[in-house]
Formats: sequence, structure tokens, C-alpha cells
Amino acid sequence: MNTLEMTDDELYEMGVKILTDKLGASQVPRFIRQIRPGKGDYSVDRHKLLANQPDIDTIVKRIQDKRKEREAEEHARAERFAAPQSEIEKMTDIEIYEIGSRTLVSKLGAAGVWSFTLVCQDRNGGPPRGLIKNAEEAKEYIKFYTASLRLNPKIVEDYIRRGTAYSYIGKHTKAIGDYTAALKLKPNYANAYYKRGVVWLHIKEWERAEADLMTAKDKGVDIAASFHNSYSYKSVEDFETKNEVKVPEDIAALLRGE
Repeated sequence: MNTLEMTDDELYEMGVKILTDKLGASQVPRFIRQIRPGKGDYSVDRHKLLANQPDIDTIVKRIQDKRKEREAEEHARAERFAAPQSEIEKMTDIEIYEIGSRTLVSKLGAAGVWSFTLVCQDRNGGPPRGLIKNAEEAKEYIKFYTASLRLNPKIVEDYIRRGTAYSYIGKHTKAIGDYTAALKLKPNYANAYYKRGVVWLHIKEWERAEADLMTAKDKGVDIAASFHNSYSYKSVEDFETKNEVKVPEDIAALLRGE
């Protein structure tokens, strides 16, 4: 299967299997624990790095001096990568992470590893996948994912991400169109049903909202947790106030997890 056409959850499951085959089941948690949300500011760090660089001749000399050292390091890396699982268990977290990353890239490709990383960061306490900070960011996402889908109209997660961006800026009909497109590609994708169900709420399509949310629940989605974590609503009442709607009680109970 083309990894570009897989969902984030499918890629995560495949990634775990790949890591298990390479590292051993006991070492997979060690690898995943290291994929945490970044806390640094790359632009600031880069500026500091460039500001502290010596002159060109000194840099060239350092590169020449380090050449043999780098070659030795690459040889050592190759040996570690080829090590059996019994030896991998004795390695440091950094070595485990390096071997796991190289294995994932070779099997999933860069785009697949990116999706795998997003899921790991989410599960390690990072911001929910697809979280949008403001309208400008949403519009940039729409441009990016539109371009991506022109190149490959079968990327399920790009429909999901663009749909989320459309919904953020109030273009709910377009969001529903994207979630529906994702479901045509992945008819059993629970997350698409859930997200489309929430958008139906915004436009007061109560029966359709309930149908999609119940389908998502039947497929394993924790509706209450997802509603609380994925959107900037503190409660059902908060949703009603911000959107000037009154959610039917049966749907409200579903959103509360009752």
C-alpha cells in the first residue's frame, strides 16, 4: 500500500510493527518516548549559531580535521544498525533512536515518518494533531493541502487536515466535502465520521450529526474525549454559546460521554 494514502493511525500501527521487527518489542517504548514535542525556537537558535561561527578558513580546517572522525563514526553507525536485537537491547537511548529512525525512513518514507511522529507527539502529551492556532494559519494550511491534493488526490489525511482548516474559518460546507472525500477513500475511517459529525453540529444538521457521531463511536472513537481535546470548547454549553445553537439533549449527552 502507498503510505501517502494511509491514515495516521494506519501509519502508526505499521511503524510500531517495523520498529518491533528491528528493535524488539521491549525497545519500542524506549524509541517512542523520545519523540516529544519540540520546545525550542529554531529561528533564534539558528541566529545564535550563525553569529558564533568563525571565519571561512577556520571552518574549512575544522571540516578537514573532522573527516576521518566522521568516517569512523559512520562505520560505527553501520555496525550498530546491523546489530542483532540482543545487542540493540544494550544500546543507549540515542543509539536506539538513531537505528529506529533510519529503519522507519527506509520503510515509510519521509512523509510516512512525519505522520508517525505526529501521532507519537500527540500520545506523548503534545498538542492534538491538526490543532490550528488562528485563521491565518488555517488559510495557509488550506493552500498547502490543496496543492498536495492536486499532486495526489488520494492522500486521506490531507482531506482531513484541510477539512479541519476549512471548519476553523467557518467554511463548513467545504469541510464536509473534504471529510466526505476522505470517507470515499477510507469508508471505515472513524476519525472522518467524527469530524464530519462535529461540523454537522455547526450548521444544525442534527440527524446527520448524530448519525456520524454514533458511527464514529461504534468504530471506537471516544466522543467526549475527542470533543474536549480537539476543539477549543470547555463544554457542550460553551459550544452552544460560541455558536449560538442549542444542541439536542441526546447529542449533548453523547458529547459529554453519558
